[in-house]
Amino acid sequence: MLDPVTTTAMLVDELARADAGRPPARHVEIATMLRIAGDVSTAGGRTTIRAEFGVPEVATRLRDGIASMYGRGGIVETIAGPEGTLRCGVRVVAPGTDLARATGLVDRNGLPVAGFPVVSSADATTAAAVWRGALLAGGGVGWWRGRAQVQVVCPGQDVALALVGAARVLGVAVRDRETADRHQVLVRDPDSLTMLLRATGAPVTADAVRGPDGPVAPIGVDELDARNAERAASAGAAAAERARRALDVLGDAAPESLREAGRLRAARADLSLAQLGRLADPPLSRDALAARLQRLFAAAEQTARIPEQTRPDR
Repeated sequence: MLDPVTTTAMLVDELARADAGRPPARHVEIATMLRIAGDVSTAGGRTTIRAEFGVPEVATRLRDGIASMYGRGGIVETIAGPEGTLRCGVRVVAPGTDLARATGLVDRNGLPVAGFPVVSSADATTAAAVWRGALLAGGGVGWWRGRAQVQVVCPGQDVALALVGAARVLGVAVRDRETADRHQVLVRDPDSLTMLLRATGAPVTADAVRGPDGPVAPIGVDELDARNAERAASAGAAAAERARRALDVLGDAAPESLREAGRLRAARADLSLAQLGRLADPPLSRDALAARLQRLFAAAEQTARIPEQTRPDR
């Protein structure tokens, strides 16, 4: 019986060693990895790009890809993660904003890009590169009703929709789902799963999840519902705590619209984004509320990096 953690490690290891293809595909893979797992900051005329992963092989692949494609060297460093875990980060510092623009993190004016490159008209090679980058940056293998599934955790709906579009190009059936404050794209159909893994460069993992050890004992619907409810409650509690920290860091410096979103999330950890949005005045769609929360969290993280004595008055 295959364990999800072991199978995910197998998938990531195989993709980290896969051929990245020609420069256009390599560019798309890098841009996707950074869009899902990276962030960008500017100071003193220099741009710093950071990305964080669970294993060094993925961090090394990204660093080497950036050096090869854009001529900018970076470093791979060990980062302390939650609960004593260790993660691997990539840090690249470059003058100006050329690198950030080239990798799709900022626009021509140096402002963070909220969207994601359109891939609905891309060819299969480009679509596979998008998914390879997504699986490396935020993918995992799990089990659903006794069958293997692949899921990618996305930073927002724009990325989720881009992955859906890329999957359509590959002929892969996917579904996007929002749970608490995260967006996921899921591949559950066995044929689609095999097709996706082979297209992205993971044929060994594709065979493993379809082999005799792949399926596990079926799980009852009631048990699945209970597990999903438990996960949603845990994710909601984590998001509420994150909102409280963000409000504490920013104080009155955050716009009222963002503070309202943060207060809603902090006060009602048990509600989905759609339900929270209906409590706003005026009501907000789940996507609008999610966007405000992401802006609040990003502003708090940026402020937290500034030494306290140099922060503007709140």
